[in-house]
Amino acid sequence: MEKITVLWGPSCGSARRACQWLDEHNLDYDKVNVVSQAISMETLKKVLSLTEYGAEEIISKRSKTYKKFGQKHIDSLTITELHKLLVNYPSLIKKPIIFTHNKLQVGFNADEIRSFIPRETRRVTFAQMLEVLHNA
Repeated sequence: MEKITVLWGPSCGSARRACQWLDEHNLDYDKVNVVSQAISMETLKKVLSLTEYGAEEIISKRSKTYKKFGQKHIDSLTITELHKLLVNYPSLIKKPIIFTHNKLQVGFNADEIRSFIPRETRRVTFAQMLEVLHNA
């Protein structure tokens, strides 16, 4: 099974729901509290490599820190400066961020999170559903 990592913060309801969903589906995952434990540059680069639109996807524009720095300042940063800013100010990062080596979900979406269930498990569940429907 793929290693699942969840970047979360304890005050984030969506992050708590995502972890609860993973627990309910018996999925093993590493939980990284990015508020109390700095996100590593390696982890940040991994997450960014999975995004479609880069840092824009993972920056929380509703955070106080974002409002403090402002869009113009953030837009003026080089990639390296932006990476350092995100590592030093984890409140700029949306939570939760759920990822594996090739999948990424930013925020909690009950439909999209199903992609983290192993494919074979999804196939078996689907086959069982079809059998129940067929026998009804």
